[in-house]
Amino acid sequence: MSLVTLSNIEKSFGRRVLLDKASLTIYPNERIGLIGDNGSGKSTLFRLIVGEQTAESGVVAIAKGARVGYLTQDPVFDPNNTVIDEAELAFSHLHEMSHKLRDLEHEMAVKVDDELQKVLDEYQEVQHEFDVAGGYVWHHKLEATLLGVGLPEKMWEQPISTLSGGQKSRVALAKLLISEPDILLLDEPTNHLDLEAIEWLESYLESYKGSAVIISHDRFFLDRLSTRVVWLTQAKLKSFTGNYSNFVEQKELEELSRARAYEEQQADIEKQKEFIRRFGAGQRSKEAKGREKRLNRLLESDQIVQAVTDTKKINLSLQSNQRAGDQLLRAAELTKAYENKTLWHEIGFNIVRGERLGIIGPNGSGKTTLLEVLLGNREPDSGVVKWGANITIGYYNQKLDEFNADATVYDECLGKRQANDKQLRDVLAVMLFRNDDVEKKVGSLSGGERARLRFAQLLLDRPNVLVLDEPTNHLDIASSEALERALADFPGSILCVSHDRYFLNQVAERLLVLHPPGLIDFEGTYTDWVMKAKSLIAKYEASKAPAKPQAAPKPAKQESRPAPVSQNAPTKKKDNPYARPFGKLTVKELEHEISMAEQAIEQAQQKIADPANFRDQAKLKKVQAEYDKLTSKKEQLEAEYYVRET
Repeated sequence: MSLVTLSNIEKSFGRRVLLDKASLTIYPNERIGLIGDNGSGKSTLFRLIVGEQTAESGVVAIAKGARVGYLTQDPVFDPNNTVIDEAELAFSHLHEMSHKLRDLEHEMAVKVDDELQKVLDEYQEVQHEFDVAGGYVWHHKLEATLLGVGLPEKMWEQPISTLSGGQKSRVALAKLLISEPDILLLDEPTNHLDLEAIEWLESYLESYKGSAVIISHDRFFLDRLSTRVVWLTQAKLKSFTGNYSNFVEQKELEELSRARAYEEQQADIEKQKEFIRRFGAGQRSKEAKGREKRLNRLLESDQIVQAVTDTKKINLSLQSNQRAGDQLLRAAELTKAYENKTLWHEIGFNIVRGERLGIIGPNGSGKTTLLEVLLGNREPDSGVVKWGANITIGYYNQKLDEFNADATVYDECLGKRQANDKQLRDVLAVMLFRNDDVEKKVGSLSGGERARLRFAQLLLDRPNVLVLDEPTNHLDIASSEALERALADFPGSILCVSHDRYFLNQVAERLLVLHPPGLIDFEGTYTDWVMKAKSLIAKYEASKAPAKPQAAPKPAKQESRPAPVSQNAPTKKKDNPYARPFGKLTVKELEHEISMAEQAIEQAQQKIADPANFRDQAKLKKVQAEYDKLTSKKEQLEAEYYVRET
């Protein structure tokens, strides 16, 4: 049985056709990745499903009783609500049932005989519904979800009006997940999440009992979650079984097969036309006329194989204007704090020419601030930043707010740069600004268009160091892949902040991992980091643990008679590590046990966050007890580890 069916949907805006007889069926327990170029109509498809927009023709059918939850990119809230108030609205049905139970309890106090039995029966029915809906564990579910999406407890009493756009998006996501609709429609759910929150969301959706349709440019996310990929291209919806990587393989094979079929059919058509031209008036004219009729029928039919048409793609090629010195950058003992929060304390690293570094860390750890300090746009509280010789830096600011909104694309791209008209138009054309597009006002551009404009400027600047802050945020998948190809051929150095794990894997060969208030310098890709992160973080934290205070030095011995020893004085026992719970383990074994305990704790946390467990109070208590036991074990292991290291 299908949950949602779209049949022959047609939708246009002005002359632009977004959907042309597009059809899609969503089944229970599916996780569909919906992909397509920016502006192709993906969000419009969601709005058609929830009834915010209507199609010119076609049918949108939702199964009776099925609940649809929609996460928009710009959620709307009551500004007077706090974060916790807004999230609790997802439990409004439980609050209604709770009030109903209290009313029935009051009735039971005054009813007798048959009337009392009737109230008791109704009470049991409502209580059962309340229990099944998670009425007795809703508060735990609320807290686990808010923490999971990256909203710490200290933020729960903040008014919604004081939150940033990204924080509001996280509130909307938490509220939607808590409500547990039958179908989740998620429009760019990872946009404002840090890596930890994205991984939590992946785990949550993997065990989600309903269906989900996800619009996302995060290929790593789509690879992990999608059971099917639907591609919106040329106003049609094309479905591919499997995750994003499966889609890429199937699409390439399909296009290769279609290209061959097209070439063969076109060759046959030319052959038939040549025969008709040669023998149309001769002895074989009858045969030629027969072939002409068959050819015309073919040309008017749906048996004509369409050519594989390339959509407009960015053909980006970044070059540098000079060779930088061998020693690119030295940062030493950098410290930065805001009010009572220390972002990083006495961190340092060196970068040599040609290196490609990614900077990762949780939201609020100071990734963008670190870039700004390295560029000299902000001052550190202490520390030194020294760039090498012959450095020209190209900076991509994720805010894209340094443009003149009243300037044209042409004028803003040129600025004070030395380029003639042909060079400028060629660069803009490469970034898909062609013909009248170059006369558009910058203030009217979308986020993706502003990103392309900034990259056009970088093409003209020809820097030998690229400093990139979330460069894929406004790019669709095709544009992100074009950027990855360009960076692979870039001869200079790269320093990049990104939460796009697929992009990081393609670009970065070394990671600076901000772990407030410190930094872990890791040689390897993002995938390498994921495999080793837990043990490396444990080692880092152990190395930063305060050392045990050393005993005061003994005074020099003096010539004197020894003091008499009391027969009753207690003798100091020598420390026996075997008496401690994990004293028998070696340091290597301790590191392994800590890593295993962390994995078990993470699994227990996933069980706690599993919606299925919210409805089973006994099971939830068992899982909580298991979590507490594991946490205690990890603390004992770490205590033993610190004893060995000090």
